Formats: sequence, structure tokens, C-alpha cells
Amino acid sequence: MRFIIFGAGAMGSLFGGLLSARHDVLLVGREEHMKAIEENGLRIEGITNGIFYPKTKWDGERYDFVILTTKSYDTKKAVEEILKKFGKMPVLSLQNGLRNEEIIAEIMGKENVIGGVTSQGATFLKAGKIHHAGKGETIIGEMDGNISERVRKIAEAFNECGIETKVSKRIKEDIWRKAAVNASINTISSLLRCKNGFLVENENAMKMLRMVCGECISIARKEGFDIEDAMEKTVEVAKRTGKNISSMLQDLMRGGRTEVEEINGEFVRTAKKHGMEAKINEFLTLAIKGMESVRHLGWPYDHESRRGP
Repeated sequence: MRFIIFGAGAMGSLFGGLLSARHDVLLVGREEHMKAIEENGLRIEGITNGIFYPKTKWDGERYDFVILTTKSYDTKKAVEEILKKFGKMPVLSLQNGLRNEEIIAEIMGKENVIGGVTSQGATFLKAGKIHHAGKGETIIGEMDGNISERVRKIAEAFNECGIETKVSKRIKEDIWRKAAVNASINTISSLLRCKNGFLVENENAMKMLRMVCGECISIARKEGFDIEDAMEKTVEVAKRTGKNISSMLQDLMRGGRTEVEEINGEFVRTAKKHGMEAKINEFLTLAIKGMESVRHLGWPYDHESRRGP
């Protein structure tokens, strides 16, 4: 199969590298990263160890699918660029957040949207090099709940490349469950400046996870999504990606923008729509947005500790 990985940072590069072992893969990402991969290949360390050689330059040929791994706040801009450069084609979102699929549908059409979630753990080390910190399940599905031939083929391609993947009839529910997991792990790990594993090793951190996740479960219930097992999933993901630094914390360490508005902020907006309060998620949204602007104290990580064991 032929895949375009659009927004190839840590996660996109991991998927692109693994898929390139058996499939035709084109990475689209930051110029410095693409140049390093073109010259020396993509180096993946950690759970996966090897050098992979996905393409970084488009040859003009038609591809089967786009796997979108950009930050959720860049979804609209990214899909418009995909449409302009590659034309209308199916887009599989493996992003964080709750509204990506709606935005893709507005631009590409509902028929070209495939939902997805993943709990793989990846860290960007430097141009051309990423760290695979934790294996996790990937789930994909059609937004209308049908089990189509195309999602079966994608899942088969992923699995044969070592990306554990299932097809779901309830991908919308899966997306809400993953959002609750992200809302809990990403924000608390960012506040505590810790790796994911610490969250389930420390009593106080666990209490905070339960508070955040519990509120998310209540909000999702109002939207008609049964994600009562989200806390159990949060613990599972934190353990499986224990050596990973969450994407939100990575963003803060780089002094960049986070996806807190598209994750916790969406829970807040949904709660207000139903006349509910979401004080925990509202506090976390404000706290993380405030942290995006804090520069004067720096971060207590040197280069080596960012890499993980």
C-alpha cells in the first residue's frame, strides 16, 4: 500500500518508519527532519531499533491514504494543504483531540474521513532520530460504524509491520476514551514534569488522574458515549508508555504551543453545552496555557534525561 504521513514528527515518523519496511511511504514534515532522513535514513531507538528509509520527496504518483499526525490545532491548515497538493483522498487521523474528524470532513468530505487513535509512545530526539518509548494499541474505524474493506486493509498493513491495530465499530467512542486518557496523562505529567510511569507509581499523582478522568467520563456520558473504563485505560497506557515523556510535556520543554485547548478545553466546552461545570479541566487548561508562556525558570532536564533510558 502507499501511505503519506503528513506531519511527521515523533509519532508520524514512528508509523512512517515501521510502515516503510513493507510499504511505499512518503513523509511530509519539517525541512530539517526531512533532510536528515533523506541523507542518513530515519533512526529509531528504544523498543524499535533500526534505520528506515521512507521517501521524503513526492514523485507525483497517487497515494492510497494520508495518515494525519499533525498537532490538532493545525488540522484545518494541514488538510487544506493536502487537498491542494495531493487532491481529494482518504485521511486517517491519528491525532489527539476531539474535533479533528469534523474538520477533515468539512474539507475532504465525510466519505474521506477515517477515525483513529493510538497509544504508541514516541519522543523526538533530533532531526532524523526518534525514540520509541512504549508500545500501545492502535484502533481505526469508519465514522459511521461500518467495517469497510479499506479499514481492514489498513489494519492488516499496520499489523504486518508490527503496529498492533484493531478495527472498531465504535470509533467515535474510542476517540472520546482516548481524549479522556490524554486529558489525564498529558496534563498531570506536564504539571509534575515527569515521565508517564511516575503517574501510576505515585499516590498523589494517581489521585489527580482519577479526578481528571472522572470528570471527563461524566462529560462524555452527556454526549452519549460510554467510556466508563477510561480510568482503567489511563492506567494501562501510563504503564505501557512508562518511559515516555508525554507529547504535551515535550511541547512545553521545547517552549512550544500545546494541544490542551483541543483536549481539555473541548471537555470544558462540551460540559458548558450541557449546563455542567468542568472545574478540573478548566483549571488544567488555564494552567497549561499559562505554562506555555513561562520561560524564566527553565526546565530541570538536561539533554540526556530528555531522551529517557
